[in-house]
Amino acid sequence: MTEAVPQAKTQGLSACAEIVRDHDHDRWLTLLFAAPHMREDLAALYAFAHEIGKTRERVSEPMMGEIRLQWWRESIEGIYDGLARKHPVVAGLADLVARHKPDRSVFIDLIDARAAELYDEGPVDFDGLLAYADQTGGALNRMAAFLCGARDDAHLSAAHAVGRAWALTGILRALAFQAAMQRITLPKDALEEAGIAPESLYRGQFSPDMIPIIRRIANAAQKAIRKAQIQNGSYPAQARSPMLLAVLARDYLDRLAHAGDDPFAAPFDRGALTRQLKLFWAVLRGRF
Repeated sequence: MTEAVPQAKTQGLSACAEIVRDHDHDRWLTLLFAAPHMREDLAALYAFAHEIGKTRERVSEPMMGEIRLQWWRESIEGIYDGLARKHPVVAGLADLVARHKPDRSVFIDLIDARAAELYDEGPVDFDGLLAYADQTGGALNRMAAFLCGARDDAHLSAAHAVGRAWALTGILRALAFQAAMQRITLPKDALEEAGIAPESLYRGQFSPDMIPIIRRIANAAQKAIRKAQIQNGSYPAQARSPMLLAVLARDYLDRLAHAGDDPFAAPFDRGALTRQLKLFWAVLRGRF
């Protein structure tokens, strides 16, 4: 498979940075607070995460998704074997690997975590949902913190916790969008226990019986953020950029709570300026 090559850079941005700016704006905002010499590595990592994370939306059948993900697995192997493909995101990752020498399994595991999405099966239970959040958002944010210089286990664990919170928040934010595509990333056992048929969600119908499920996921995200915040006082300044996702997650979770824990009604697409101001304030205070 030949992966589509993003357009050449414009306005002084690399191709990876453009992908993040255009398709993952929240992470783009946090990236801007990283030290200049760290931004390209973060952009490459986030662009890679976007490319593999959108696989399910870009294919019409699982086999095509498997082929696409296999292309990325082979690309990662090529980087470590000194045979990087001519693709801007692959090139960005090759530079990242040369500078930081992370284990290749980090990237392969991120790819493998996306493979299950191709079959629209969703997590069986809440533990499965947390595992999915850890394998995607948690692992990615841990890697981002590593690239920014975090090495202490407690600091990397805090970054992982923020990534878990971000992934769980993203599941709630994407619920309406995924439901319209007849996909649900919610624990099957919880839906069955509440007597909620996925088909009702596909039609955009929100039942009050959903509230305990939504609230449990939101509470798990808040718990992960609080766990990370224990490290607020000691977290290295140069590695705080990935941790700022906690600020954005709290804003989205607040909007969800104000909407009665109804993801279909929550104004997630509003308040962009407010979130930027919250980021500035957090950076000024040295907090996340």
